[in-house]
Amino acid sequence: MKTRYFYLISSILLASSCATTINQSAVTTVASSSEPITQVTINSQLTTDELLSELFLAVEDLSKSMQKTERRQVSQQLARVVSLSDAIRPKILTTSEQLASDFDRVINLTKSAVERNRPADADKALRFLPLIIDSLKTLK
Repeated sequence: MKTRYFYLISSILLASSCATTINQSAVTTVASSSEPITQVTINSQLTTDELLSELFLAVEDLSKSMQKTERRQVSQQLARVVSLSDAIRPKILTTSEQLASDFDRVINLTKSAVERNRPADADKALRFLPLIIDSLKTLK
């Protein structure tokens, strides 16, 4: 039963990743590193479910800010997403290597959204993160 969920999530992520079309003539911008790096602290007392909820909210905020092109907020929100993912990933890895890999893909989408100014990547991350969260809940 658990294996079926892994294959389902993997198939969904694989199928959806194939839908991206690369346009070589499109202009891509890379975020400048002139903005100060925000230090984010995560409460170590939070449970995995609480951390995942916080992560979902952070990715949602990032996606909304990307639509509004609020660069300063976007950088701060990405720092929060990365900090939360760093706290969550070891817990996911003990559960499933495949889910950890899928989780990494979602986090990499948020990073590329900011680094390459691609709001669609933040939206994809926001769509796929609940699938990972649901899979983790079913494994408990």
